[in-house]
Amino acid sequence: MPHNDTTAIDHATFNQLREDMGDDIEELIPIFIESTQEILAALEQAFSDSDIEAFTRHAHSLKSSSANLGGHRLSTQAASLEAQANAGKMPASSNFIQQLKSELEQIEAELI
Repeated sequence: MPHNDTTAIDHATFNQLREDMGDDIEELIPIFIESTQEILAALEQAFSDSDIEAFTRHAHSLKSSSANLGGHRLSTQAASLEAQANAGKMPASSNFIQQLKSELEQIEAELI
């Protein structure tokens, strides 16, 4: 799906979601942000625990939820982590968490 790499949100996807949800979209945004923060914390914990199964599950959740909202860069980053985990590999360092958090901050800034 085409999107502008300079923005955290693919506005075509987000606008379609807004059209589908109407005013309910305003309730979805804070729920998305809070749940994504929880997923990031769980992903970080799974990394710390070397729990590849939980890591894979949380990366998949992050990939799906962010894609549905139009956060395609975040979704792509999560998809990469999920693919690594599916191949039996964890990231070499925890640097990925800060990158994901930074991307979430950019999404939040664009949505609020």
